[in-house]
Amino acid sequence: MPQPGWRRSARSGYVGPALSPATEIRLIAAREIRRSVRSVKGIVLGVITLLGAFVTSLVCVWLEGGDRASANAASTEAYTELRKTAIEKATGDASFAAYAASIPTSLLVFLKVTVWLAPLLIALLGFDVMSSELQHRSVRFWTVRTRRWSYFTGKMLGLWAIVALMMLALNVIAGIVATARGYVTPGQLLTWGLRFWLVAVVIAGSWAAIATFISSCFRTPMLSLLTTFLAFFVMWVVSLLGFVVRARGMVEGGVQKNMAWYEYLYPNTYDTLLLSPETTKVLTALGVLVGFVVLANLAGATLFQRRDI
Repeated sequence: MPQPGWRRSARSGYVGPALSPATEIRLIAAREIRRSVRSVKGIVLGVITLLGAFVTSLVCVWLEGGDRASANAASTEAYTELRKTAIEKATGDASFAAYAASIPTSLLVFLKVTVWLAPLLIALLGFDVMSSELQHRSVRFWTVRTRRWSYFTGKMLGLWAIVALMMLALNVIAGIVATARGYVTPGQLLTWGLRFWLVAVVIAGSWAAIATFISSCFRTPMLSLLTTFLAFFVMWVVSLLGFVVRARGMVEGGVQKNMAWYEYLYPNTYDTLLLSPETTKVLTALGVLVGFVVLANLAGATLFQRRDI
């Protein structure tokens, strides 16, 4: 007999005590984290990622050593000005260039590498986050016990949390290597390292939401994987096209052009804005990235709500 407060399912009647959406999302996200940590795919990707992070850290430290050798050949002021000029040419933002010239090179380069590789990592981790359960219809077991949009949101947040944990491990490895070489102080590691990790995690959230949405569109994981890679690649090519156009204009006219509107559709574009010393730019970039997450999650949840499982 149904008890007061139980939730009714259209398919199977009363199935158990009603849970709040927040509780459902938390349980599904926790289940997704456990599943990823225990799966062979998650373990293999984790080991490969950690090894790649260690090698990348050594390369970043080597670049830092080269920069410091240049600094010894010239005055500290001249070296800082040289870095400022190079960053300004690359970003077109004078205030950011002046701010970033003091950032340890090894940590900044590692951040760029992490942000650039984030879509690949998320595509490999999240291509089957929904499609595998749709394929084997195990999703039926959960959707009679949770709201569909809660289930979808929990899966997306679980993927995001796994990526955030992996990025934390990557940043810790990079920070330890740079600190061991004496290129980064413990204070710099705490402040810049934490901020760089947060920047990478916020950007990764957009990719996680997009990957989950694409995965919910297919019952076959392989089709989901190919579509995810294709979508991410097209977004990267469009962003690269905008960068090439701006770089050519700078060479011809000597003036850095503003970014085209379509470049802002690429989440990795916002790493510079998130590192800006101007609070307005940081909040704007954060708002746009959160908007990406909300829109992709809303679209995926709506599609999942209406599809036959």
